[in-house]
Amino acid sequence: MNLEGLNEKQKEAVLHNKGPLLVLAGAGSGKTRVLTTSIANLIENEKVDPRNILAITFTNKAANEMKDRVSNLLNIDVSRLWIGTFHSICARILRMNIEKIGYNSNFTIYDTNDQRTLIKEIINDLGYKDEISPRDAQNLISSLKNKSISPKEFLDIDGYYRYHNEYYEIYRQYEKRKFEYNSLDFDDLIEKVLLLFSKDKDVLKYYQNKFEYVFVDEYQDTNISQYELVKNFAGIHQNVFVVGDADQSIYSFRGADINNILNFEKDFKDARVIKLEQNYRSTSNILDTANSLIVNNVERKDKELWTANGIGDEVLYKNNSVESEESKFVVDEIKMLINEGYSYSDIAILYRTNAQSRPFEEALMKSLIDYKVVGGLKFYDRKEIKDLVSYLKVIVNPKDDVALKRIINEPKRGIGNKSVEQLSKIATDNNISILDLIRSHEYSVLLTDRLKNLSNKFYNPLSEIFENIDKYTITDLINEVLDKSGYLKSLESSYSVEDRARIDNLNEFISAASEYEENNPDDTIYDYLENLSLISDMEKTEDKDNSILLMTMHSAKGLEFPVVFVVGMDEGLFPGKRSIDEGNIEEERRLFYVAITRAREKLYLTSSQLRRSYGKPIYYKTSRFVDEIRENIKELENKTFNSFSSKSYEKSSNEDYMREKTRQSVLNTKLRKNENSDETYQVGDKIMHSKWGEGMIVQVKESNEGNELVVAFDKKGLKKLNQDYAPIYKV
Repeated sequence: MNLEGLNEKQKEAVLHNKGPLLVLAGAGSGKTRVLTTSIANLIENEKVDPRNILAITFTNKAANEMKDRVSNLLNIDVSRLWIGTFHSICARILRMNIEKIGYNSNFTIYDTNDQRTLIKEIINDLGYKDEISPRDAQNLISSLKNKSISPKEFLDIDGYYRYHNEYYEIYRQYEKRKFEYNSLDFDDLIEKVLLLFSKDKDVLKYYQNKFEYVFVDEYQDTNISQYELVKNFAGIHQNVFVVGDADQSIYSFRGADINNILNFEKDFKDARVIKLEQNYRSTSNILDTANSLIVNNVERKDKELWTANGIGDEVLYKNNSVESEESKFVVDEIKMLINEGYSYSDIAILYRTNAQSRPFEEALMKSLIDYKVVGGLKFYDRKEIKDLVSYLKVIVNPKDDVALKRIINEPKRGIGNKSVEQLSKIATDNNISILDLIRSHEYSVLLTDRLKNLSNKFYNPLSEIFENIDKYTITDLINEVLDKSGYLKSLESSYSVEDRARIDNLNEFISAASEYEENNPDDTIYDYLENLSLISDMEKTEDKDNSILLMTMHSAKGLEFPVVFVVGMDEGLFPGKRSIDEGNIEEERRLFYVAITRAREKLYLTSSQLRRSYGKPIYYKTSRFVDEIRENIKELENKTFNSFSSKSYEKSSNEDYMREKTRQSVLNTKLRKNENSDETYQVGDKIMHSKWGEGMIVQVKESNEGNELVVAFDKKGLKKLNQDYAPIYKV
């Protein structure tokens, strides 16, 4: 086998063929090549039968890549190799042996939707639907199973969860019914193999003898069950070859246990450790930044990345005054990078949580720059945002039945599709809106007592808002809707990670509304909804291949980009407040390490001294992580915040930052035609408005009353203007 092109440490790992080995593979160090070349070396040079090699990955994509690489190295039929994910390997074993633990071999595997359907059925049967959502129960059950906690064991840790006994009964029934239905879920696949091995030692010995060599990729991401499975497989031959990096262990919320890689030498006697420290991806400046960060962690295995790629550009850090300045800085830098010859697809913007994407999405849209949100939806396409906007639409326009149908049962009020259809039919037959039907005494006689009661669940808590809409500011109205509707409370009472993210998105929406209100003191909720509709209309463009990529740092794991912006480097955002409170700083630091090492050529870090939370201004300190790497980064000067006193922000007094809101009188002057009305305007043109300053045209729409221009202004946001009458000219 030709080992040319491998460095000395890589060769050492490839040629290791007896006993346990931990390959401590730093980011960009060529770990996949080492793993696949090791398999090929065993087959070609050590004459190991391919059927006696087991290689386990975490994703189907990684498994297929491994098969392709081995096939290309040896030109053999890789179907003889046991290469696959933990779940696919376990499913294969169970198909041949599951009858030994009471199932039939024709068992079915439930996907996420199947699981939720069964759990919903159980919750309804037990009468818990008003207390527990299927999603919460599903998330809890999956979490317990990943920690190998049975229903009985869960019952014994009483007192930790609200509705503990109810959750126990749901979990117990869920396991019971799956067995009766001869079905497994994905979490079962590993657990049932472990059960099989504990019940039938002959089956265990068969696979221990069969698998002379066991390879595991991304070992730092294994959970307790996966760790036990690996130990079982390697029980006789002890030829276990694991590849991983403790510094990239970032999935504890999925059950990953960093101790599996930290304790490898304790768990496997006479284990060797080989460090792959040469990085083939990044420049020295980027790696020096990563190294200076991660040494602050205690729970790690010592290593230091280096490269022969050259020093490269300095890592740049900009501490901005306000959030809008941060997104503007990023977009301005992107424009410069494009002028230097980079493509949009070379550039990634990474943030801690999905809620942080909003200001960057809006800044990119206003500059007509295509972007994609990887691993998630664009901000205004997210369910909770669309729900909230629908509430606002119904409040300002009670005849909007489309919006009302979306939210009449959000959160759950027991108003099912059948009830909505009945309400809709009665309203249509009487030529009124559903809301008028619900709230009018005149039409109440048309409703059955049941429909009346269901309707009151929706309308009564919101009635004061409907009747006094004009007394609210935009931000106050949004807060009232979230409170009175029960929408926010329903999310806050959930155990779901997804629902915590939804709360963050709603917080960001409120902050965006507050910023809009600050910049547009004369505008009402009607104007704000029009602005949102313009944004949503612009978002509907198709994703293009050459686009800026926006994603969370978790989503960026395993990827690399020529240019990376890591944004939101503020204490309380990153590391997040929850992580600080729960003592998970080291995992947050590992996450930043992962983000840094995604960059090949250029790395930018940004923060903001002032942000909004639920619409209120909050002063942020710079992230501790920035302080840990200051010697390795160049800080760009920030001239605009020096006069501000941090104490004033801590007291929520923002006189020095935000001008007082003033209501200007509306001039009742007759519209005069613009002398530049015959000018030809195109998308991308810059214009000057007599009141709102400079802006860029992002849409041109023809109408009978003259061309309608949608213009993006720096502070005023998106505005719709009539070309014939707007006081504008080209610049």
